[in-house]
Amino acid sequence: MKDLKPTGKLNFYLARMASRGFGAEQVLAGTGLRAESLDDSQSRPHPLQYRKIILNMIELTRDPFLGITLGAEFKISDLGILGYAALSASTLKESRELYDRYRGLNEHIFASTNYIKHGRWFSEIQDVYRLGDVMRFAVEEFVSQTIELAATMTNKPFPILELHVTYPQPPDVSPYIRRFNCPIYFNQARNIVVFDINRLQDPISLANEEVFKLCARHCEMLASKRNSDAQLSDLIRNYLVNNPGEFPTLEEMAGHLNIGSRTLRRRLVSEDLSYQKILDDTRKDLAIQYLQHTALTPKEIGYLLGYSSVSNFRRAFKGWTNHTLSDVRLGAHEPGAPATSLHARL
Repeated sequence: MKDLKPTGKLNFYLARMASRGFGAEQVLAGTGLRAESLDDSQSRPHPLQYRKIILNMIELTRDPFLGITLGAEFKISDLGILGYAALSASTLKESRELYDRYRGLNEHIFASTNYIKHGRWFSEIQDVYRLGDVMRFAVEEFVSQTIELAATMTNKPFPILELHVTYPQPPDVSPYIRRFNCPIYFNQARNIVVFDINRLQDPISLANEEVFKLCARHCEMLASKRNSDAQLSDLIRNYLVNNPGEFPTLEEMAGHLNIGSRTLRRRLVSEDLSYQKILDDTRKDLAIQYLQHTALTPKEIGYLLGYSSVSNFRRAFKGWTNHTLSDVRLGAHEPGAPATSLHARL
Protein backbone atom coordinates (compact mmCIF):
# COMPACT_ATOMS: atom_id res chain seq x y z
CA MET A 1 0.00 0.00 0.00
CA LYS A 2 2.80 2.42 0.70
CA ASP A 3 3.56 2.88 -3.00
CA LEU A 4 -0.04 3.63 -3.97
CA LYS A 5 0.15 7.37 -3.49
CA PRO A 6 -2.68 9.60 -4.66
CA THR A 7 -2.01 10.71 -8.20
CA GLY A 8 -2.49 14.24 -9.42
CA LYS A 9 -4.65 15.58 -12.22
CA LEU A 10 -1.61 17.42 -13.57
CA ASN A 11 0.41 14.21 -13.77
CA PHE A 12 -2.41 12.63 -15.76
CA TYR A 13 -2.55 15.58 -18.16
CA LEU A 14 1.20 15.59 -18.68
CA ALA A 15 1.25 11.85 -19.37
CA ARG A 16 -1.63 11.96 -21.85
CA MET A 17 -0.18 14.96 -23.67
CA ALA A 18 3.24 13.29 -23.80
CA SER A 19 1.60 10.34 -25.55
CA ARG A 20 0.45 12.85 -28.18
CA GLY A 21 3.96 14.21 -28.63
CA PHE A 22 3.66 17.38 -26.53
CA GLY A 23 6.21 18.15 -23.84
CA ALA A 24 5.58 19.34 -20.30
CA GLU A 25 6.95 22.80 -21.07
CA GLN A 26 4.28 23.22 -23.76
CA VAL A 27 1.49 22.13 -21.43
CA LEU A 28 2.73 24.34 -18.58
CA ALA A 29 3.47 27.43 -20.70
CA GLY A 30 2.29 30.62 -19.04
CA THR A 31 1.51 28.98 -15.68
CA GLY A 32 4.72 29.68 -13.82
CA LEU A 33 5.05 25.93 -13.17
CA ARG A 34 8.07 23.87 -14.22
CA ALA A 35 8.06 20.13 -14.75
CA GLU A 36 11.27 19.58 -12.77
CA SER A 37 9.72 21.29 -9.75
CA LEU A 38 6.57 19.20 -9.65
CA ASP A 39 7.04 16.92 -6.66
CA ASP A 40 5.06 15.84 -3.62
CA SER A 41 6.27 18.78 -1.57
CA GLN A 42 4.97 21.39 -3.98
CA SER A 43 1.57 22.97 -3.50
CA ARG A 44 -1.09 21.86 -5.92
CA PRO A 45 -1.64 24.09 -8.96
CA HIS A 46 -4.34 26.65 -8.28
CA PRO A 47 -7.48 26.93 -10.47
CA LEU A 48 -6.11 29.72 -12.65
CA GLN A 49 -3.07 27.59 -13.45
CA TYR A 50 -5.31 24.64 -14.33
CA ARG A 51 -7.39 26.93 -16.50
CA LYS A 52 -4.27 27.93 -18.47
CA ILE A 53 -3.12 24.30 -18.70
CA ILE A 54 -6.48 23.26 -20.15
CA LEU A 55 -6.41 26.10 -22.68
CA ASN A 56 -2.86 25.09 -23.63
CA MET A 57 -3.90 21.47 -24.17
CA ILE A 58 -6.88 22.42 -26.33
CA GLU A 59 -4.73 24.76 -28.42
CA LEU A 60 -1.96 22.19 -28.83
CA THR A 61 -4.29 19.35 -29.84
CA ARG A 62 -6.80 21.54 -31.69
CA ASP A 63 -9.44 19.24 -30.23
CA PRO A 64 -12.49 21.17 -28.93
CA PHE A 65 -13.77 17.92 -27.40
CA LEU A 66 -10.55 17.09 -25.57
CA GLY A 67 -12.44 16.78 -22.28
CA ILE A 68 -14.47 13.88 -23.66
CA THR A 69 -11.35 12.25 -25.08
CA LEU A 70 -9.28 12.52 -21.89
CA GLY A 71 -12.19 11.34 -19.76
CA ALA A 72 -12.37 8.18 -21.85
CA GLU A 73 -8.63 7.62 -21.35
CA PHE A 74 -8.81 7.92 -17.55
CA LYS A 75 -8.14 4.66 -15.70
CA ILE A 76 -8.79 3.43 -12.18
CA SER A 77 -5.04 3.38 -11.57
CA ASP A 78 -4.94 7.14 -12.21
CA LEU A 79 -6.76 7.58 -8.89
CA GLY A 80 -3.99 5.87 -6.94
CA ILE A 81 -5.05 4.25 -3.66
CA LEU A 82 -8.51 5.78 -3.97
CA GLY A 83 -9.00 3.90 -7.22
CA TYR A 84 -8.00 0.57 -5.69
CA ALA A 85 -10.40 1.20 -2.81
CA ALA A 86 -13.25 1.96 -5.22
CA LEU A 87 -12.42 -1.12 -7.32
CA SER A 88 -12.68 -3.44 -4.30
CA ALA A 89 -16.04 -2.12 -3.04
CA SER A 90 -19.05 -4.41 -3.11
CA THR A 91 -21.38 -2.18 -5.17
CA LEU A 92 -21.25 1.00 -7.20
CA LYS A 93 -23.08 2.73 -4.33
CA GLU A 94 -20.40 1.76 -1.80
CA SER A 95 -17.69 2.77 -4.27
CA ARG A 96 -19.29 6.18 -4.89
CA GLU A 97 -19.75 6.87 -1.18
CA LEU A 98 -16.09 6.11 -0.49
CA TYR A 99 -14.96 8.26 -3.40
CA ASP A 100 -17.08 11.19 -2.19
CA ARG A 101 -15.61 10.82 1.31
CA TYR A 102 -11.98 10.91 0.19
CA ARG A 103 -12.15 12.79 -3.13
CA GLY A 104 -9.88 15.43 -1.57
CA LEU A 105 -6.96 13.00 -1.98
CA ASN A 106 -7.06 13.79 -5.69
CA GLU A 107 -7.16 17.16 -7.42
CA HIS A 108 -10.36 18.69 -8.72
CA ILE A 109 -11.18 21.87 -10.59
CA PHE A 110 -14.84 22.00 -9.57
CA ALA A 111 -17.15 20.78 -6.83
CA SER A 112 -19.73 18.06 -7.43
CA THR A 113 -22.72 17.03 -5.34
CA ASN A 114 -24.53 13.70 -5.61
CA TYR A 115 -28.11 13.43 -4.41
CA ILE A 116 -31.22 11.31 -4.80
CA LYS A 117 -34.49 13.10 -5.51
CA HIS A 118 -37.87 11.78 -6.66
CA GLY A 119 -36.33 8.39 -7.28
CA ARG A 120 -33.61 9.78 -9.55
CA TRP A 121 -29.82 10.02 -9.11
CA PHE A 122 -28.39 13.46 -9.82
CA SER A 123 -24.83 14.74 -9.89
CA GLU A 124 -24.48 18.52 -9.98
CA ILE A 125 -21.19 20.03 -11.16
CA GLN A 126 -20.58 23.44 -9.60
CA ASP A 127 -18.14 26.00 -11.00
CA VAL A 128 -16.88 27.12 -7.57
CA TYR A 129 -13.59 28.33 -9.08
CA ARG A 130 -15.30 30.32 -11.86
CA LEU A 131 -13.44 28.57 -14.64
CA GLY A 132 -15.41 30.47 -17.25
CA ASP A 133 -14.81 29.24 -20.78
CA VAL A 134 -13.04 26.03 -19.69
CA MET A 135 -15.99 24.83 -17.62
CA ARG A 136 -17.22 23.02 -20.71
CA PHE A 137 -13.99 20.98 -20.75
CA ALA A 138 -14.39 20.21 -17.02
CA VAL A 139 -17.99 19.02 -17.40
CA GLU A 140 -17.31 16.88 -20.45
CA GLU A 141 -14.22 15.34 -18.89
CA PHE A 142 -16.13 14.53 -15.68
CA VAL A 143 -19.05 12.84 -17.46
CA SER A 144 -16.80 10.93 -19.86
CA GLN A 145 -14.55 9.85 -16.98
CA THR A 146 -17.55 8.70 -14.91
CA ILE A 147 -18.75 6.53 -17.79
CA GLU A 148 -15.29 5.00 -18.16
CA LEU A 149 -14.68 4.29 -14.47
CA ALA A 150 -18.16 2.90 -13.75
CA ALA A 151 -18.01 0.62 -16.79
CA THR A 152 -14.56 -0.61 -15.77
CA MET A 153 -15.68 -1.42 -12.23
CA THR A 154 -18.89 -3.22 -13.19
CA ASN A 155 -17.79 -4.74 -16.51
CA LYS A 156 -20.85 -3.43 -18.30
CA PRO A 157 -21.86 -0.19 -20.04
CA PHE A 158 -22.81 2.72 -17.81
CA PRO A 159 -25.53 4.88 -19.42
CA ILE A 160 -26.22 8.56 -18.89
CA LEU A 161 -29.95 9.33 -18.82
CA GLU A 162 -29.79 13.11 -19.26
CA LEU A 163 -27.17 15.84 -19.36
CA HIS A 164 -27.94 19.50 -18.56
CA VAL A 165 -25.15 22.00 -19.23
CA THR A 166 -24.79 25.76 -18.84
CA TYR A 167 -22.88 26.40 -22.06
CA PRO A 168 -24.23 26.83 -25.62
CA GLN A 169 -24.61 24.00 -28.11
CA PRO A 170 -21.44 23.59 -30.22
CA PRO A 171 -21.75 23.42 -34.02
CA ASP A 172 -20.80 19.73 -34.04
CA VAL A 173 -22.75 17.50 -31.63
CA SER A 174 -21.64 14.13 -33.00
CA PRO A 175 -19.02 13.56 -30.24
CA TYR A 176 -21.82 13.93 -27.65
CA ILE A 177 -23.96 11.41 -29.48
CA ARG A 178 -21.14 8.89 -29.72
CA ARG A 179 -19.96 9.20 -26.13
CA PHE A 180 -23.02 10.18 -24.07
CA ASN A 181 -25.90 8.89 -26.23
CA CYS A 182 -28.58 10.68 -24.19
CA PRO A 183 -30.77 13.80 -24.33
CA ILE A 184 -28.58 16.88 -23.79
CA TYR A 185 -29.94 20.28 -22.81
CA PHE A 186 -27.73 23.31 -23.44
CA ASN A 187 -27.85 26.82 -21.93
CA GLN A 188 -29.30 25.55 -18.68
CA ALA A 189 -29.06 27.21 -15.28
CA ARG A 190 -26.96 24.39 -13.77
CA ASN A 191 -24.68 21.56 -14.88
CA ILE A 192 -26.49 18.37 -13.90
CA VAL A 193 -25.97 14.74 -14.91
CA VAL A 194 -28.85 12.29 -14.41
CA PHE A 195 -27.82 8.68 -13.80
CA ASP A 196 -29.87 5.51 -13.55
CA ILE A 197 -30.51 5.06 -9.82
CA ASN A 198 -30.83 1.28 -10.26
CA ARG A 199 -27.17 1.12 -11.28
CA LEU A 200 -26.11 1.99 -7.73
CA GLN A 201 -26.70 -1.63 -6.79
CA ASP A 202 -24.50 -2.99 -9.60
CA PRO A 203 -21.83 -5.28 -8.12
CA ILE A 204 -18.17 -4.41 -8.60
CA SER A 205 -16.49 -7.19 -10.57
CA LEU A 206 -13.36 -7.27 -8.39
CA ALA A 207 -15.12 -6.75 -5.05
CA ASN A 208 -13.07 -7.90 -2.06
CA GLU A 209 -14.21 -6.97 1.43
CA GLU A 210 -10.81 -7.34 3.09
CA VAL A 211 -9.00 -5.35 0.40
CA PHE A 212 -11.72 -2.69 0.55
CA LYS A 213 -11.33 -2.29 4.32
CA LEU A 214 -7.55 -2.11 4.00
CA CYS A 215 -7.68 0.49 1.22
CA ALA A 216 -10.35 2.53 3.03
CA ARG A 217 -8.16 2.64 6.16
CA HIS A 218 -5.21 3.72 4.04
CA CYS A 219 -7.30 6.49 2.48
CA GLU A 220 -8.35 7.67 5.93
CA MET A 221 -4.72 7.75 7.10
CA LEU A 222 -3.63 9.72 4.05
CA ALA A 223 -6.51 12.19 4.46
CA SER A 224 -5.69 12.69 8.14
CA LYS A 225 -2.00 13.16 7.40
CA ARG A 226 -2.73 15.65 4.65
CA ASN A 227 -4.93 17.69 7.00
CA SER A 228 -2.41 17.58 9.82
CA ASP A 229 0.48 18.50 7.51
CA ALA A 230 -1.40 21.38 5.89
CA GLN A 231 -0.83 24.85 7.17
CA LEU A 232 -3.82 26.32 8.92
CA SER A 233 -3.85 29.23 6.49
CA ASP A 234 -4.21 26.80 3.58
CA LEU A 235 -7.15 25.06 5.25
CA ILE A 236 -8.85 28.42 5.75
CA ARG A 237 -8.26 29.46 2.14
CA ASN A 238 -9.58 26.13 0.86
CA TYR A 239 -12.75 26.57 2.91
CA LEU A 240 -13.30 30.11 1.62
CA VAL A 241 -12.74 29.12 -2.02
CA ASN A 242 -15.00 26.07 -1.78
CA ASN A 243 -17.84 27.99 -0.10
CA PRO A 244 -18.48 31.00 -2.36
CA GLY A 245 -20.22 33.87 -0.58
CA GLU A 246 -19.28 32.59 2.88
CA PHE A 247 -16.76 34.64 4.86
CA PRO A 248 -17.13 33.47 8.46
CA THR A 249 -15.87 35.33 11.51
CA LEU A 250 -12.73 33.97 13.14
CA GLU A 251 -14.86 32.25 15.77
CA GLU A 252 -17.09 30.68 13.11
CA MET A 253 -14.07 29.50 11.10
CA ALA A 254 -12.58 27.93 14.23
CA GLY A 255 -15.82 25.98 14.58
CA HIS A 256 -15.63 24.80 10.97
CA LEU A 257 -12.06 23.60 11.58
CA ASN A 258 -12.94 21.99 14.92
CA ILE A 259 -10.43 24.00 16.91
CA GLY A 260 -10.72 26.77 19.49
CA SER A 261 -10.63 30.40 18.38
CA ARG A 262 -7.62 31.12 20.63
CA THR A 263 -5.79 28.16 19.10
CA LEU A 264 -6.60 29.42 15.62
CA ARG A 265 -5.19 32.88 16.44
CA ARG A 266 -2.07 31.41 18.02
CA ARG A 267 -1.35 29.09 15.07
CA LEU A 268 -1.84 31.90 12.55
CA VAL A 269 0.60 34.06 14.50
CA SER A 270 3.12 31.22 14.20
CA GLU A 271 2.62 31.43 10.42
CA ASP A 272 3.10 35.22 10.63
CA LEU A 273 -0.46 35.80 9.42
CA SER A 274 -3.73 37.20 10.67
CA TYR A 275 -7.21 35.94 9.89
CA GLN A 276 -8.11 39.31 8.32
CA LYS A 277 -5.03 39.11 6.06
CA ILE A 278 -6.17 35.70 4.78
CA LEU A 279 -9.70 37.02 4.16
CA ASP A 280 -8.40 40.03 2.25
CA ASP A 281 -5.92 38.01 0.16
CA THR A 282 -8.57 35.43 -0.71
CA ARG A 283 -11.11 38.10 -1.61
CA LYS A 284 -8.52 39.84 -3.80
CA ASP A 285 -7.59 36.61 -5.64
CA LEU A 286 -11.23 35.66 -6.17
CA ALA A 287 -12.14 39.17 -7.32
CA ILE A 288 -9.39 39.13 -9.96
CA GLN A 289 -10.46 35.68 -11.09
CA TYR A 290 -14.12 36.71 -11.37
CA LEU A 291 -13.26 39.89 -13.25
CA GLN A 292 -10.95 38.20 -15.73
CA HIS A 293 -12.85 35.02 -16.40
CA THR A 294 -16.57 35.67 -15.86
CA ALA A 295 -19.21 38.14 -17.01
CA LEU A 296 -20.39 38.76 -13.43
CA THR A 297 -21.15 42.42 -12.68
CA PRO A 298 -19.17 44.28 -9.97
CA LYS A 299 -22.30 44.18 -7.80
CA GLU A 300 -22.56 40.39 -8.18
CA ILE A 301 -18.86 39.91 -7.48
CA GLY A 302 -19.05 42.16 -4.44
CA TYR A 303 -21.96 40.10 -3.11
CA LEU A 304 -20.01 36.86 -3.62
CA LEU A 305 -17.15 38.38 -1.64
CA GLY A 306 -19.37 39.40 1.25
CA TYR A 307 -19.82 43.13 0.51
CA SER A 308 -23.23 44.69 1.01
CA SER A 309 -22.51 47.59 -1.34
CA VAL A 310 -20.57 47.76 -4.58
CA SER A 311 -18.90 51.02 -3.52
CA ASN A 312 -17.33 49.30 -0.49
CA PHE A 313 -16.10 46.53 -2.78
CA ARG A 314 -14.61 49.02 -5.24
CA ARG A 315 -12.73 50.81 -2.43
CA ALA A 316 -11.43 47.56 -0.99
CA PHE A 317 -10.25 46.35 -4.42
CA LYS A 318 -8.44 49.64 -5.06
CA GLY A 319 -6.70 49.25 -1.71
CA TRP A 320 -5.63 45.65 -2.43
CA THR A 321 -4.36 46.12 -5.98
CA ASN A 322 -4.01 49.87 -6.60
CA HIS A 323 -6.16 49.25 -9.69
CA THR A 324 -9.81 49.81 -10.47
CA LEU A 325 -12.22 47.01 -11.34
CA SER A 326 -12.34 48.29 -14.94
CA ASP A 327 -8.54 48.19 -15.21
CA VAL A 328 -8.46 44.48 -14.36
CA ARG A 329 -11.50 43.50 -16.43
CA LEU A 330 -10.33 45.32 -19.55
CA GLY A 331 -6.82 43.98 -19.09
CA ALA A 332 -8.03 40.40 -19.28
CA HIS A 333 -8.73 40.65 -23.05
CA GLU A 334 -11.19 37.83 -22.62
CA PRO A 335 -14.71 39.25 -22.72
CA GLY A 336 -17.35 36.74 -21.73
CA ALA A 337 -19.71 35.39 -24.35
CA PRO A 338 -23.24 36.81 -24.23
CA ALA A 339 -25.80 34.72 -22.42
CA THR A 340 -28.56 33.10 -24.45
CA SER A 341 -31.85 31.48 -23.63
CA LEU A 342 -31.79 28.89 -26.41
CA HIS A 343 -32.61 25.34 -25.35
CA ALA A 344 -31.45 22.46 -27.47
CA ARG A 345 -32.01 18.74 -27.18
CA LEU A 346 -30.35 15.93 -29.06
